[in-house]
Amino acid sequence: MLLGLAVALFGFIFLFERRMTEPDPAPQRLLAFRPDEVTNIQLRLTNQLVLCIERPRTDAAWRMTVPPINYPAQPVVAEWLLQSLAEAVPQAEIAPQELKAARRTIAEFGLDLPQAAVTLQHDGERTEILFGAKTPVGDGVYVQVVNRSPIYVLSADLVNRLPRNYNDWREASLFPSTVVMNRMEVRTGGRGFTVDIDRSRGSLVLTKPITARADPAKFEVLLRRLLSTQILRFITDSPRADPEPYGLQPPEAEIAFLAGSNEQYTTQFAVQFGKSPTNEPSTVYARRLTTTNIVLVPRAVLDSLQQISHGDLRDLHLANFQPNAVDAIEVSGTNQLDGFVVRRQTNGAWMITEPRSELADTNSVREWLDVLLKLEGTVEKDVVTDFTTPYGLNPPSRRYVLRMTATNASGMTSNLVIGEVDLGHVQDQRVFARRPDETTVYSLSLPDVARLPRAAWQLRDRRVWSFTTNQVSRVTVRSNGESKTLQRNPNASWSLVAGQGAIPTVNPLLEETLQQLGELRAVAWINQGETNRSRYGFNDASNKISIELKNGEKPRTLTLEFGGPSPAKFPPYALALVDDQAWIFEFPSALFINVHRDLLGNSLFRDGQ
Repeated sequence: MLLGLAVALFGFIFLFERRMTEPDPAPQRLLAFRPDEVTNIQLRLTNQLVLCIERPRTDAAWRMTVPPINYPAQPVVAEWLLQSLAEAVPQAEIAPQELKAARRTIAEFGLDLPQAAVTLQHDGERTEILFGAKTPVGDGVYVQVVNRSPIYVLSADLVNRLPRNYNDWREASLFPSTVVMNRMEVRTGGRGFTVDIDRSRGSLVLTKPITARADPAKFEVLLRRLLSTQILRFITDSPRADPEPYGLQPPEAEIAFLAGSNEQYTTQFAVQFGKSPTNEPSTVYARRLTTTNIVLVPRAVLDSLQQISHGDLRDLHLANFQPNAVDAIEVSGTNQLDGFVVRRQTNGAWMITEPRSELADTNSVREWLDVLLKLEGTVEKDVVTDFTTPYGLNPPSRRYVLRMTATNASGMTSNLVIGEVDLGHVQDQRVFARRPDETTVYSLSLPDVARLPRAAWQLRDRRVWSFTTNQVSRVTVRSNGESKTLQRNPNASWSLVAGQGAIPTVNPLLEETLQQLGELRAVAWINQGETNRSRYGFNDASNKISIELKNGEKPRTLTLEFGGPSPAKFPPYALALVDDQAWIFEFPSALFINVHRDLLGNSLFRDGQ
């Protein structure tokens, strides 16, 4: 009976009483406020130090407002303090009755003269927290909330991380990260410049000492370098401090961020840089004119301003456009036979529409646009009035025009010009070039210009031919004056039918190479026709491969010749008949290695290989 009673009792506890037990209540937080509603934080320390930071609106930046200091505050510090106080849960609580029963006073907990007091203004209310002595172990601190009697114990990390001087809460960045500007001026020893920022058009213009396009990437590097500069030490806040001992009268360099338009600009932020302290050559004095204080910063920021010039920020690209926005490319020049037009189709493919309709190689057009986008030159002359001599740019020898199709509100479409590059005479391996919207003449590297197509045929589909290994009946190879003929048998075995040497009956490497040759694609078309053979190193003794194909009742032979070295030196130029016309092209380097190994090289003729 006792055993049965015990089992029943255990079952009741396990099935019912355990479920009837209420869960522990959530820990009660010390304070009830929202950090994003706090607009003012005041800190008082026992050494009479008083710090105050405020923000007029909850979306505004924090600022220190203790006279005579009016300075940006570190937002991270302020947000950490507010979040920590909002989430603080007491580790222990001492009620007033316990104090009275034990005949203890708040002085024993260091709260009669608290070491710190934090006051928060939030949503029309005021909350004040007093921090007393630390607990005997040292990991906690006694805390009391004004107008509440209990004494609480919180983590000592809160009081340990409270600022101990004015600079602990100051923003350590030399430059504000959110300054609003549309002009930046740098003044330094005759190398100053001005950059105007048109955010609506996304453009940068150097306006002094001369007008020119600024390179967004170069400007971004300079701006990031400036914005990352950290203050090493705060020297003085006195607006009446003598600037001469700091090398600030006159300054070594000055930078200003301005906002406005029509030459009516207002300085939003400015910094002057002076000399280095006697024993710290790696640092320099700087003065933030908007806050008048003098600080110490790394010398590297001054060096970067003194070393960079107007020319270093210039955009030297001949074309600025978004490749996906281009719908048509027009090429023209003094030789009208070289003119052609390429248009993007609705399916994303490209067609050569003039002088005759023909499918263009999509990769070739993409590479062409990439070359145009990266085309960067050097300035030959900034202000040119005669583009005819000696530059040959009026009219240009060749002109590339990029167009975008746009539709207005009434539904009318137009082809807007979004880029144009004019090419002129060649001089000392350089090609003169210009943009029609500038008076500047640039010079481009001849190899860079050579990568731009000058005729429509350079954009045609790069496939040379297409066949399968099962169609191959014979392969004849001429290499270094010797000739061999290989026969492919129906069971994919091989035999040597002409020439000296031996080959393996089964040759998987040769099969793989022929399969790759069957899908041969040119890296780039170089020339067409037989008249330019010698120019590219082709002669009667050139290495040659002839592939005989079984194509039903109409057998045919494909020939592939190798000539002189291409611009990359390896592999050599190749020549093949495509659509019954000779084409010279750049051969794929990886495939040429296999062709040389399995066909042109000596391994083909070694016994047992």
